[in-house]
Order: sequence, then structure tokens, then C-alpha cells
Amino acid sequence: MRIVGVSELEVGDVLEKSVQGTNGLVMLEAGTVLTEKYIDRLKSLRIKFIHISDSSDRDKGPSVMETRSSLTDSWVRPDIDEMKNNENARKEALKLVTEFVDRNLMLEQIVLPFPEGNFRQQFRDMLMEITLQPALAEELGVMIQTDRMLLEHALNVTLCSTVIGSAQKFDSSKIYDLSLGALFSDIGMTRLPLELVKVNRELKESELAILRQHTSEGYRVLKGIKEIPLLSAQCALLHHERYRGSGYPLGMAKDNIPEFAQIVGLSDVYSAIGSPRHHRNAYRPAEAIEYLLASGNYDFEWNLIKAFLNHVIIYPVDTIVWLSNGQTATVMETERRPIQRPLVQVLTEHDGTPVKIPYTLELQSHTNVVIVGKTDN
Repeated sequence: MRIVGVSELEVGDVLEKSVQGTNGLVMLEAGTVLTEKYIDRLKSLRIKFIHISDSSDRDKGPSVMETRSSLTDSWVRPDIDEMKNNENARKEALKLVTEFVDRNLMLEQIVLPFPEGNFRQQFRDMLMEITLQPALAEELGVMIQTDRMLLEHALNVTLCSTVIGSAQKFDSSKIYDLSLGALFSDIGMTRLPLELVKVNRELKESELAILRQHTSEGYRVLKGIKEIPLLSAQCALLHHERYRGSGYPLGMAKDNIPEFAQIVGLSDVYSAIGSPRHHRNAYRPAEAIEYLLASGNYDFEWNLIKAFLNHVIIYPVDTIVWLSNGQTATVMETERRPIQRPLVQVLTEHDGTPVKIPYTLELQSHTNVVIVGKTDN
């Protein structure tokens, strides 16, 4: 099954799911072969997307979605074949992946719903399996040549998505497909002009329009790799869709957005705002959490955000923090506490005087005191 924008339909496509009007009545049944008249009717009713059967794919060249960018865009694409053949880049990508799974500090900020040792090993084995597949290893090499930060971001998105999938009780096969979708969700960025990928200024509207095409470009790339399942490839196309229909490229809303794409989209945002980018510094952990809390049932389904935040720690144990009353403290315990209100041990008073007899402060009880940031120590 493929999710296709109505503007991209072709005569002969076959509906996988029925099409309903705003009144809930079925306008076209599943299995209907689309004619020009049917397609015009869907457009007049402003239906944005429908589900098409894979059996309707025809050997008539690339689909409209796959060729739209090449027909309308004027940029010169990178020499992808040359980049794929760069053995040194593939080795560098493999090294980065290995270092990530062996030393990833992000796990210090995540409460795993299962033994950490088991998760680390399973996560490592899964990523290593991906790197052993030539077509996938080539794309990882392309990513690191395009921008090392792009691959680092992809790995963080994969980790967050895998944690969410595990917390949602996905089986190992489903987690693997989700992880594939997460790892390569931004692969379309490698097909865009490099100056846009690494830009450190605010983009013009025309540049943003090109940048947003990384979703359809990524889908086009992943659809051509036999090792990538369709549900995984859809993550590239749909991870910028939003709960209220404000996203792109199809303007999907709520439950119409596939589960994988919702998970990868949330992980993508959390990783992006919590990491430095070419055009800005990283958000502080508390700011990233506030952003997600404010996006509930607006950008992302609230239950998904809540499930994710149940496994996030923004101030790990032993972190030294500033308190709003001027004191400094070290984080002692985080388990079963609100993510912004751990148990802390005060180190210095508000005037900077060191504490002679250490004492603890339960921030979930002292609601007038909050953590305002981490110290440099």
C-alpha cells in the first residue's frame, strides 16, 4: 500500500482503502480502479491523499511523486554515484555508528522500560546489521559526506524511536522496520544542494520550498532500495506531518498519519531542538521538554508525547544544577518523579556559601523552587 497525494494519481491506480466524504459516506470503494473522471472528482472535493494498492504500480517509469522534483527544481544534484563508491566515507560512517552505540551519552537522559544492558546490545546488533547491507552502508556513507551532523542526528532519532517502539511493546521485527525508517528519514537531504543543508542563516521562502522537498526526495530514494520496507520508506515522506494537519507534504492529520511516521516525527523534533544546528545553539533540556508539552494534540498526539516523556530524564543523577532561589545542587534521584523536579542535594546557598551539612530538597514538594539550568562544573 502507498499513500499518494491526489494530485499525483494516475489513471489505472487501484484504491487500497475506501474514500469517505466529510459526512462519513463512502464515495469510492476499496478496489476501485481510478479513471480520469474519478480523479477529477477527488480533486474537486479537495481530498488531499488516498491509499493506493501496490498492485497498481505499473512499469511505466517513475511516478509523479518520484519525478516531480526533477521536473520542477533547478538545482544541480550531488554526484550520488561517486559518493556511494567512496569506501573511506563508508568506513567513517561505520566508525561513527559503532562509537554511537558504544558510548552514546543520550542514554543517560532516557529511562529504559527494560534492562539497559539488554537494550544496548540489541540496539547495537540492529545497527550493525544495517551497516552490513551494502545498499544501506552506501547511503550512510552519502550522509556523512553530506554533513556529519546529519548522520549524528539520524542516530539520535533512531535511538529515541527505538525506545518509544520498545515502550509501545513492538516486537523485534516491527522495531527493526521502525529503526530503518528513523535512520533514513532525512536521507532526502543528501539529494539537495549542500549550501542549503549546511546553511547558518534564515532561509528565504524559495529555499524553504526546496528544503521541504527532502521528504519526497527521501521517499523516492528509499522506494528504490529493496532492503527498505514500504512502511519504513513512508517515514521519510511523512515525518513532517503534524497532528492538526499543518505539516507537509500531504497535510495529513491525526490518525491518518502512520504510527511509524508519528514516532519518527516526534523523535526528530526532540533530537533537533536538543542538539546544536548550523544556524543556532541547542535548546536547553527544560526548553525542549516545554516545547514538546506545548505541542500536545497540536503537532503530535498527546498520548504519544506522554509515553515518550515517561522515559526521558533531562537532569541525570550527579548533574549539578542552578535553582531559582540562587542555590546550586546536585541531582540525587529522578525515578518516579516529574522530569523537571528530581530530588537534589544542596551544595551552596543563594549567596554562594558552601553548605557545611548537606541536606536534600524534594523539588516535587517545593513547588516555589525550580531548576533553571545546569552549571558548567
